[in-house]
Amino acid sequence: MKAPKTNVQKITHLMTMNPGGPLAQAFVIEAVRRYAVEIVAAGKPEENPRAIICPTAWFHTGRAIASQLEHWSGISPATLKGKL
Repeated sequence: MKAPKTNVQKITHLMTMNPGGPLAQAFVIEAVRRYAVEIVAAGKPEENPRAIICPTAWFHTGRAIASQLEHWSGISPATLKGKL
């Protein structure tokens, strides 16, 4: 039995072995960007001691990813407000 793919392998597969070709790369990056912007727009969540993933850590991770993608693209999430 084959070992399950890691998350990095899954994303790499989506971006490289897709019938959409290079368009798949843009699609995956845009999906990640939109989700990160959505997380940040919702604001810092309240702590939940029962959460499997710390809500604050999730928020900060979303903010870091949105910031990096904004830096690379030059598109500010504020520019896209209401267009997501």
